[in-house]
Amino acid sequence: MRKNRSIVFNTTVVLLIMVFLIVAANTGYSAIQQEKMDIKTSGTPHQTTFYAEISFYTYKGEGCSCQPLRNAPISAQGLDTDHNDSGFTDTNGLCILELEFDATYQVTIEIESYQKVIFDFYVIDDQTFSFHMQEEDVSVQNVPLLELLTQSIRNLKNL
Repeated sequence: MRKNRSIVFNTTVVLLIMVFLIVAANTGYSAIQQEKMDIKTSGTPHQTTFYAEISFYTYKGEGCSCQPLRNAPISAQGLDTDHNDSGFTDTNGLCILELEFDATYQVTIEIESYQKVIFDFYVIDDQTFSFHMQEEDVSVQNVPLLELLTQSIRNLKNL
């Protein structure tokens, strides 16, 4: 009888230890799987951990009649980092650049027959910028030349 109690006791202890080990192993496995899931789901598939997606939209025209400006070159030069990026706007006028978090960049948008845009900004998160590009006024650029010619003619008359 004593022998049977001892066998039942030892079997119970072994079973309890096995249950404890199984529960502990599953808890550890679940924690590891959750950590892997967090790593996989952070950010978008095209975005790396250290870069923010900066979206630039370019438009031409004014008000409600504005249209996306396609193939506009946009470049970002790092001012306090060695990282640079550039691209062209798509058919929707959108260009997405991946720029480092906590870095300052100088962005340039230079399109023929439009005024050049240059600005500096600090990357803190994914950001979106929209630009309604202003067409260059060719007549304004010719005024100084016209004035110079007029002044030269006046000076020649005075001689």
